[in-house]
Amino acid sequence: MKLADLEHLSPYRLAQGQSLFRTQRAAVAGGTLARGPLHLAPVGSLSGRFDLADVPCAYLAEEPDTALFEAIFRRESTGVSIAALQLRELLAVQTRAEVVLGDLRPHAAAWPVLQSLRFSETQALAEEAYQAGLGGFIYRSAQHFSQDCVVLFDPDRAATKELWRVALANRQGLVNRWVADATKRSRVPLVP
Repeated sequence: MKLADLEHLSPYRLAQGQSLFRTQRAAVAGGTLARGPLHLAPVGSLSGRFDLADVPCAYLAEEPDTALFEAIFRRESTGVSIAALQLRELLAVQTRAEVVLGDLRPHAAAWPVLQSLRFSETQALAEEAYQAGLGGFIYRSAQHFSQDCVVLFDPDRAATKELWRVALANRQGLVNRWVADATKRSRVPLVP
């Protein structure tokens, strides 16, 4: 997919001081990259919808529950492991500077591929946007109707500052209030 396919891509100015939320591994391990408070997937894993081959990408949501639905309580989930939740956290960050993003939200209805699992298409679009100098995209969540998410291309350590972080589940297996609510609303059961 190419930017020209969209006919027009409006810029969206993600304001300095914008709060965003992310579900991530609590500890940096394996090939995980630390960029300030963000723990990002290894470069080249190409496991996300807008991943780039040569630079890390940070996926964030405008609301805590959207971050949980995007990362854990997905439509295709049939159960969520409490043991896996114990390794993850919900992170709230604030942007330190304005970032110009491409706004994909107006294209969601006409271009279902933007919310599909055909990542090669959306990754090609992301690569072209990155080469054009965009800092990422704002787009509609594929998991939480009418909610928005952001992907930041190659965020540096100073891109965001931590507001707070909370474990998704404690050592005893008790989940936090956002996880309890997401479990209830998604009807995805918790399993050991």
